[in-house]
Amino acid sequence: MNEVDMRTCKHEIFPASSCMSCKAESMPTVYVSGGGMSYHARRDCTALIDGQSKAANPEEVKSVSLGSEDAQGKKPCKTCRPPVA
Repeated sequence: MNEVDMRTCKHEIFPASSCMSCKAESMPTVYVSGGGMSYHARRDCTALIDGQSKAANPEEVKSVSLGSEDAQGKKPCKTCRPPVA
């Protein structure tokens, strides 16, 4: 028999298991830049560094949760092979 989740999360979502923000926060950390098309497993990924060097106005590389909005719509890097959501 499944245990029913009777908790409310920190975002005041009930049940806590249905909170998309909490689910996103529990996913692995990846690295993105605003103009990039991919997310990366490492901040020092050669593809990320190469892309930043070619950008006219490179944006800051951010560490984000794989489930975050910042990572949504981006593809996993073929060079550093980050986890896939």
